[in-house]
Amino acid sequence: MKKLFVSLAFSAVTLLMLTAQSVSAGGKPFPKLVQALDGAPPEGFTIGRAYTAYNGAIDGSIYKMNLRTGEGETLVDAEPDFDVFAGDCYKLGMRVDLRSGYLFVAGCINGDAYVYDADTGDEIKKYQLDDSGFSVINDIAITQDAVYFTDFGQPFIYRLPLSKNGRIPGDADAATAIPLTGDFEAGDNLLGAFANGIVATPDGKTLVIGNSGSSKIFKVNPTTGHADEIIVDPPLLGLLDGSFLDGIVLYDGVLFILSPGETAAGDLVQVVVLDEDMLTGSLVGTISDPSMDGVASGAMQGDSLYVNNARYSDYPGCPTEETCTEYWITKLNIYDVEPAE
Repeated sequence: MKKLFVSLAFSAVTLLMLTAQSVSAGGKPFPKLVQALDGAPPEGFTIGRAYTAYNGAIDGSIYKMNLRTGEGETLVDAEPDFDVFAGDCYKLGMRVDLRSGYLFVAGCINGDAYVYDADTGDEIKKYQLDDSGFSVINDIAITQDAVYFTDFGQPFIYRLPLSKNGRIPGDADAATAIPLTGDFEAGDNLLGAFANGIVATPDGKTLVIGNSGSSKIFKVNPTTGHADEIIVDPPLLGLLDGSFLDGIVLYDGVLFILSPGETAAGDLVQVVVLDEDMLTGSLVGTISDPSMDGVASGAMQGDSLYVNNARYSDYPGCPTEETCTEYWITKLNIYDVEPAE
């Protein structure tokens, strides 16, 4: 524990020094807020090469933006038949494999996943992960040899193998379903034993998966699906606290757990420092910001955590031809943590 705190503090000092050098050299600070595509209710978000980020919406659209300039463009158009009131959902979590330049996207209730060219938006491949009608393909983690998808509808993860340099398989049914077992299927779940956020350790040997129903996180073997609960002290805020475990970001042994909800502080990012065995961890505090509104997914850029805002309490889409719901990305300082009580 102490080792990780020291590491985190050292990283903070180093990054602050680099920031100071950049400013002294005339570098322009990145904007705090970056506008996303109006009318497109987002869920997935990721950062690719340089300062390029991607915001994906349940209507099927993907918006590509520059975090330095704030400029953006629609990379993938929305599905023409999208109807929020019919429960349509086409895209959730997303991640970029920097080796190939491929943008992997979870396909929500359709049980599928997409691969796009992150530069052009061309669809490279579509994979069917599950065709039972019960799946909600949710979030994504990429390792050297596979892409892993969580399922909010069923206690499974899906493994799509990758070849050297990130090459993808040609078979549309190449993904394997892996049941989540062990601690994940036990406990007091308000929504069920279904997975949401997912991250992988740098060596790809361990996954960390969040369960929104139980408000717990788990250390998962990516080969067998066996899950051990990570005991967090104090416990994470969850549904009973008016919060919700959504996307997860792992950075330097620290988990940043996005938690939209109606807590007294509004939306929160819960910060958990993991012990070396990854079976225990400490909730050291939270990050809050008045611009967060339904934080769903996030990604790191330097010492900043960028999060998107799904704005769950607002009308999605365009209520009239003149007005569309606005969406944006919020930049957070990962060291701006309010200590846990």
